[in-house]
Amino acid sequence: MVCRALEMKSGSIDEAATGDGLPDNHILLTVRQGNRDAFGVLVDRYRERSLRVALSIVGDRETARDLSQEAFIKAYRSIGMFDLNSPFLPWFYKILRNVCLDYLRSKARFHGMIDRFRLRNRMASDLREEIQRDDLAVLVRTAVRSLDPKDREIIELKHFAGFSYDEIARCLNIPKGTVMSRLFYARKALKRKLENSVDFLAGDKE
Repeated sequence: MVCRALEMKSGSIDEAATGDGLPDNHILLTVRQGNRDAFGVLVDRYRERSLRVALSIVGDRETARDLSQEAFIKAYRSIGMFDLNSPFLPWFYKILRNVCLDYLRSKARFHGMIDRFRLRNRMASDLREEIQRDDLAVLVRTAVRSLDPKDREIIELKHFAGFSYDEIARCLNIPKGTVMSRLFYARKALKRKLENSVDFLAGDKE
């Protein structure tokens, strides 16, 4: 596996040059100057957010972890093309998103019809079983997964990955006002999904 540059501990990094408090672009400049281990600071900094974003797209934690690592590797290899005057996170997000979408397209060629069939037949029983555990987080996650891709993406970026409006705007290359509008309608769609889920559960108990 080509990930030696990412398999480092924070303690092995020169804190004077790449301390965790330094801005992303300063760290990237250090990487360009030859300190490859410095990239590990960014990996540590964004690993969890990257995993949450990948998980929101592919829906499987182990796959999301692999794709997140692949995205970091691609970013590392592309450091020379990064504009140091631009923020790192939106640039990395686009790499991560493309990696995840490439995976889904590849998977769909072989398993798309089977997966859709299984999903349709599994959703009701899965929802009933999951809600019976009284796990509100599972209920919300199930509803989010059933949203349209654009609605799911913006909900995940804001509420699960913790991106700001400005960060989402840069990641998706849309105005901040459009982010707020899309988020408004995505929240309404999610609310309907949750209400329908509760109604479904209540009807099942009668």
